[in-house]
Order: sequence, then C-alpha cells, then structure tokens
Amino acid sequence: MSRVSVIVPCYNCGAFLSQALDSVRRQTRPVDDLIVVDDQSTDDSVSIAGRFGARVVRTGRNLGGAGARAAGINTATGDILAFLDADDYWEADHIERVVGLLDRYPQAAVAFSRERRVGEWQGEHPKVLPDERPVDAFWALLRQNLIPQMGVAVRREAIAEVGGYDPALRYSEDYDLWLRLARRHPFVCTHAVTCNHRGHGGQLSRKAALLARSATEVRHRVWLAVRETEPPELVGRVERELRRAWEHQLRTAWWARDREGFETVLASQDMVPGSAAIHAQWTNRERRWWPWYLRAGRLWERLPARVREVLRWPLRAVLGAP
Repeated sequence: MSRVSVIVPCYNCGAFLSQALDSVRRQTRPVDDLIVVDDQSTDDSVSIAGRFGARVVRTGRNLGGAGARAAGINTATGDILAFLDADDYWEADHIERVVGLLDRYPQAAVAFSRERRVGEWQGEHPKVLPDERPVDAFWALLRQNLIPQMGVAVRREAIAEVGGYDPALRYSEDYDLWLRLARRHPFVCTHAVTCNHRGHGGQLSRKAALLARSATEVRHRVWLAVRETEPPELVGRVERELRRAWEHQLRTAWWARDREGFETVLASQDMVPGSAAIHAQWTNRERRWWPWYLRAGRLWERLPARVREVLRWPLRAVLGAP
C-alpha cells in the first residue's frame, strides 16, 4: 500500500488550523506523514501544529503557497503527496477515496475529488471529468483550472519529473503544476465531495483580477513550451484554446461588472496569440456600452428576486453570458 504524506502550508491560519489537522487525524485511511509548513506565521500556528503531532517545517522567509508546498515536498517521506490548505478541511473518507484511485490506477499520476465551498462561499465544484476513469485531462484543463488544490493526491515521482511547484509564482501555482503534469500523465477523479474550501475575508483567492491574469500567464507558458517541441497542428489547437479561455475570462468579468478584473484581463492580450480581433471587439464594447451596462445592472438588482430568477437563464442564453 502506498505511503501518504500530507502537506499543509500555513501562514497565520491559527484560527482554522485545528479543524484542518483534526480532519487529517480523523481519516478512515490513516496518513503516514503530516507536515505543517510554517511560512513565517506570527500567530499560534506552530503550537497548534505541535498539539496534533505534525512535523513542523519552518521557512526562512515568507515564500507563498508554491514555495511552502515545495519545502514540504522536500521533507516528505511518502510516495503519494496530498495537499490541504490550513484554512480548509477534509471529509473523513478523503484519503481513502482519492489515494485509493491511485492505488487502483497505476497509470494515473494525479487523483482528485470535488470540493464543497463553505463559509462566505456556497456551492459544490462541478463534475468536470468522467468518474473514476483515468483520462487525458490536458485539453479540459487548458480551458480553465478544474482541480481543487485541497482535493488532490499526486505521485511524488511525477511531481519530481516535471520540476514541482514553481516558487516564482504567487498565483495559479497549482494550475501551472497541473498543466505540466497533464501533458505527460493521465488524471483520475471521483465525483464524491470529500473536501471543504472555506471562504473568508482577506483570502488570496479574492484577488480575482490578479488570479485571472496569472491563469493567462500560465497558459502562455504552455504555448511557449509546445511551440518548441510539438507539430504545428497541435500548436494551433493550443492557440485556439488560449483564445477561447481568454474570451471566457473577459465575458465572466464583464457579466460580474468587475471593471478592474475586465481591464486586467484585457491588458494581458500580449500573452494570447492571435487575439487582436477579440481584443478590438471587447475594447469597443467597453467604450460604447460600459456606463449603460452599469445602469442596466442597477435596474436589474431592483427587480424582485423571483422575477430575476425567472429571467436569468433566458437572458444568459440570449446575451451569451458565461
């Protein structure tokens, strides 16, 4: 049976760390190695980790998520690595289900489950790949990051093969790693919801504009890599997917009436090959319609909730909302 290491990067998450570590301790399949990477916390995170018997790795300076996870990987003893952020938590069967997939399917390098959003967020992660069947996830991933970080178990040798997390990235570091892994290996998932992603104030994932730009940057890296090694037909397909993903980001920010996010995505045009026509179309739309669109949005919000619910999906279909 595979040996499992759990890596928990932590920066001032003492308010949530006990629940995260307790969820690891309660796993129906016990883990072999629990590591908390203290990324220069100034609260009581280290003492909480000690109470749960975790091995604490301290960084010499604040490294961010990628650097902290890399530090944990360097000291892990397992051949399967699972990741849990310090403010999230697992259901009791998470390791049994997700690591069990890697035991059953040796050809897969990554296994993951679905997440439930809790706290200030609500909802569940969509079903994005076939259930419990190894697949090529590369093209689906290129369109958007489909994989929750806290839902993943990865073969250590596969992470080493692609170079691990890039510590230079402060955003979308997980997306970057999944794409590099997906170019080489099948992924497998379960549709079971086994992890809980907490939404709370001050969270990194709230920085939507920076996250959107970083996702474009990560996809741009893929394009640079395939351009050097792959035939023109595959390069062309990657370029089409990059344009599709970029326009989806523009449309999402537009419909959210997030002008900062919209303009941040629009300004990343240089990382999307062949996007001049799309850029011109959305630039023109913003110039002509943004003030009127904001007014329409305010009117929409004044409608009774029942009326909005009836009109929402027909309007989305007609107007091309994401």
